[in-house]
Amino acid sequence: MTRKSRTDSVGSHSQVVAKSFVNIKPPKHIRMAKEDMPFFENVVSEFARSEWSEHALEIASILARTLCDLEREQFLLREEGSISTTEKGTPVANPRKTIVQMHAGTILSLRKSLGVDARAKGDGRDLAKQQKKTKSQETDIQDDLIARPTVQ
Repeated sequence: MTRKSRTDSVGSHSQVVAKSFVNIKPPKHIRMAKEDMPFFENVVSEFARSEWSEHALEIASILARTLCDLEREQFLLREEGSISTTEKGTPVANPRKTIVQMHAGTILSLRKSLGVDARAKGDGRDLAKQQKKTKSQETDIQDDLIARPTVQ
């Protein structure tokens, strides 16, 4: 297994620069609906563009679809209410509640798999510093290429 290069190395910086202009999209073999895309974009924004592998993008796509499904199911559950009644009038828990809980559990598992929760990859403070530095390198590069008026 190859070691990840340091974020302050020249090689790492040039990799970040090269990938900072890449538009990240879901893999072609993962089917995504239009309503999944805001969730995908949100998930992808958690890390610098240079940190995404093809496999991680697969997981991110599945996570985005599941987040979209959870949103839809929670909305319907709110409309229907947590308690429904049987044909005989007996109150029971709405079956949709189980589906919502299933999606919530899947989301937590996928987030851990991606390392969105910092503890999954080790010390959260170190990881947060590294991600902040990498994301700021991307922003700095993009900011330097945009002509801005100067005040004199």
